Amino acid sequence: MRRELCLIHANCQGDSLHGLLAATPAFARCFEIRKYTNYLKESIPQQDFDRCRVFLYQHLGEKWNDLASDALLARLHPIACRIKIPNLLFTGYWPLWTNTSTMNYGDALLDLLVSRGYSESEVLHVYLRGRLAEKYNLDALLDSSLLRERQKEQGAVIGLTDFIGENWRAQQLFLTPNPPDTILRLAVADAVLASLGLGRVPLALRSNFTPGYPAFELPLHPQVGLHFGLPFAGVDRLYSIYGRPMSFARYAACYVHCLRRRLGNFEAFLHMVPAA
Repeated sequence: MRRELCLIHANCQGDSLHGLLAATPAFARCFEIRKYTNYLKESIPQQDFDRCRVFLYQHLGEKWNDLASDALLARLHPIACRIKIPNLLFTGYWPLWTNTSTMNYGDALLDLLVSRGYSESEVLHVYLRGRLAEKYNLDALLDSSLLRERQKEQGAVIGLTDFIGENWRAQQLFLTPNPPDTILRLAVADAVLASLGLGRVPLALRSNFTPGYPAFELPLHPQVGLHFGLPFAGVDRLYSIYGRPMSFARYAACYVHCLRRRLGNFEAFLHMVPAA
C-alpha cells in the first residue's frame, strides 16, 4: 500500500526530526518523508504539495516571499494536516553571540575589540580578564532570549521555553545557539507523533539516538558560567571542536587570529589549527 507523504520545511533541526520519525515504526508505516531546507531556499514542487497529507514547518515570515509559511500553507491540499514545529534558538549560554558578524559563530565583543585596532594580546586580555558582567547585563540578555523564544513558539505543536528556562542551568541543552541537545529534539518528535495519534519515539531509539552533526561545541565564556552558576562552563573545560579538544581561551585566540587577518572561513580555519 502506498504511504502518504509528509513534508518537512525546516532548518537543520528538521534533519533529526526526519530521522526520528522515519525510525518510528508507527509513523514509517503510514508516511514517507521529504525534507526541504528552508534557509537554503529549496523549492517544493507542486506535486509534493498535492500529495502531502502532513506538513511540518518552522514559521517563516513575509520577507521569505514564496517560501513564507503563509504562502506554502496556501498551496497545500485542503485535507493536509498542518503542524508548526519549534525553531529553537537560545543565546543564554552565549550572550555575546551575534548573527551580524563576518565570522562563523560571531562574538559581538571580540568583533568590537578587533575593529578598534587592538593587538591580539590586548583583545584577549580584555576579553578573558575584563569583567564581563559589568559591561553587559547578562540577566537581561537571558530574559530577552527566553522572551523571543516564547513569542516564536506560539501556535507550535509544543512549547519548550518553560522547560529550557527551568533546566538550562543544571544541564547544557544547546551545543551552539541553534542546534538543541537530544532531549529537546526528542520532545519535538514526541509532540508531532502524539498530535497524529502515533504514540511517541520508541524507547530503544531514544536511548541510542545521535543527531549526526559534526562534533562541535561552541565554548562558553567562563565568566558567563560563573555568573549563572553553570557547572559545565568552568575555565578548565575542554570542548569538542570538530572532534578535537580545545579550551575556551584557545578558541578565543583562534577567533581573533582569524578575524584580524581576514582569513574568511573560520570554520575551515578551526579544522586546520592544532588543539590546545
